[in-house]
Amino acid sequence: ASDLPTADSNDQTAFNMAEDQHYLDAYLADILPKMGLDFDTYGPYVTGADEEEDLDDIIDLLRASSESHSDDEKSWADFKQKIEKIRKEYIAEEEERKNLAALETERLKKESLQREIEIAKTNALEVEQRLEAKKLETMSADKLALLDKFGYEVDDEENEDEEAGVATNRDHAAKQSAEHSQKLRSNNNQPSKAQLRAETMKAKADKNAKKEERRKRAVKGERKR
Repeated sequence: ASDLPTADSNDQTAFNMAEDQHYLDAYLADILPKMGLDFDTYGPYVTGADEEEDLDDIIDLLRASSESHSDDEKSWADFKQKIEKIRKEYIAEEEERKNLAALETERLKKESLQREIEIAKTNALEVEQRLEAKKLETMSADKLALLDKFGYEVDDEENEDEEAGVATNRDHAAKQSAEHSQKLRSNNNQPSKAQLRAETMKAKADKNAKKEERRKRAVKGERKR
């Protein structure tokens, strides 16, 4: 196998170098030699200065170390202005990058949550369908017929109530019919007025005969005394 670096390894090396490179390195590598200073020696001093006061102290050091521009006021003023400009641009870009990264993270979270919701809905629907299918498998033929007819399942209690209602109505109708028949029979057997008068006279005669019988018994008892 060849020990020569591949294109992928070269790209990775360049990426690592870019990751390690300071945002001021490109400018310092160009300007410091022009001002009589070695970049590798004095560049780290500048990149390590975070505050403006530190930068002023570093510039004084660089200016004292320069063999060609130690007395060039304008060059060092321009140098400081350029450093501050690059620093502000970098900070603004970093802030924007962080904001974009936060937005991307939030977007990914929402997408992940939405996927989880859709999966949960799908699972719930599948469970419901399986339960419904199992319910249909165990459902009686009568219930299946009702379901096909009405579009919904009729409970056993409702079915029993309906049957009881039908039976009650049927019994009621039969009772009404029997009463009507009895009434008709009664009307057909109703005695005439002559019969009623004869029965009345017979009842009075029976009553008078019983009354006379009691009177005779009373008289007979008086005689014995």
